[in-house]
Amino acid sequence: MPPPLDLLVGILPTVDQTDFLLACLAPAPQAVDAWRRWRARHVPTEWLAGRNEKLRGLSALLASSMLAAGAPLDNRDAAWLRTALFHEERRSRTFRAILGEVLAALTAEGVPFLLGKGVAVAETVSLRPSLRHTHDIDLFVASARLDDAGRTLRRAGLSEGHSWATGYSLVHRKGLPVALHTRPIASPLPGPAVEDLAARAERVSVLGVTVSVPAADDLLLHVCGHAVTSASRRTARWVCDAHEIVIRRPNLDWPRLLATAASTGLAAPLATTLGYLADAIGTPVPATIREKLARATASATCLERDLLVHAARLEGTVSFRGLWAAAGTRSRVTLLRWALVPDVRYLHWLGEDSHRSALALRTERALRGLQRLGARVRSR
Repeated sequence: MPPPLDLLVGILPTVDQTDFLLACLAPAPQAVDAWRRWRARHVPTEWLAGRNEKLRGLSALLASSMLAAGAPLDNRDAAWLRTALFHEERRSRTFRAILGEVLAALTAEGVPFLLGKGVAVAETVSLRPSLRHTHDIDLFVASARLDDAGRTLRRAGLSEGHSWATGYSLVHRKGLPVALHTRPIASPLPGPAVEDLAARAERVSVLGVTVSVPAADDLLLHVCGHAVTSASRRTARWVCDAHEIVIRRPNLDWPRLLATAASTGLAAPLATTLGYLADAIGTPVPATIREKLARATASATCLERDLLVHAARLEGTVSFRGLWAAAGTRSRVTLLRWALVPDVRYLHWLGEDSHRSALALRTERALRGLQRLGARVRSR
């Protein structure tokens, strides 16, 4: 993988997880073959344990795929999959009832919003919403209307949840969180503004309420960008979401997607995720788009490369040594510079004192890095 994309290889599903995803998404013969490969490597007690535990949310999608394909299943597998399908269908009914309440409340008060990732994919892309496991309702709201949205939902009976730098959540009385986001892509990557997405959003009917959803290209960019900046990427739902968007939205505006990614610092995340989708899953991503993304990525600035390193290490499970082992020569230079003399704008983003000189900030960071290295050496 060319630099700096090799810095992000650790965020992608493993070979084992890819077989599971192919069993969910591929055409019948290929899906059954992938299921057999995956199942042969896992005894019943290890089906979805360890690193694969986060794949549980895809159980209903797997069940639908295997049952439709007429896959040969033993009694234990058939019982597990049918139970997963039944559970998700029942859960979906409750989820959609709450979703309808939330959408109706905001629309009645005239508060503008857009549906975000999971709920947008489930309700406007997937053929069966119940197959897309969704554990919360993500909504995009412009900063100027965030308080209006919060007040409206509190009046509708929702209680306070937790907050973060670019939004907060409220909780329905049945325990379902409703997250209000003023940024489609979380830090450290920039991404487009909510207002940009709203300007080209589509108006659709969801549960009898006319709402705005991001255009297909913006929704795909959001799904892929979120996969790089959130620990939820371990669920691999982004793979299924992105694949479905490409498959079921044939009029997707690829040139606009490319332009938005290049202008908002998301060319490398998009090149990495779309590359995986095309190569591992067989998603029909135009070759010309991949080539242009690769060219845009090759010209990434020092700041963009520093932010990619930060994003790759978000979960705390990807070590510097691991990144180093997977990186080529040019990306190893990026890693060394990130560790010792990163872009001063990156240091300011981390919360370092913006009044101090670049030399002072970088010197302090280098000393801290050397101290950590010394501590590791002494602990061996």
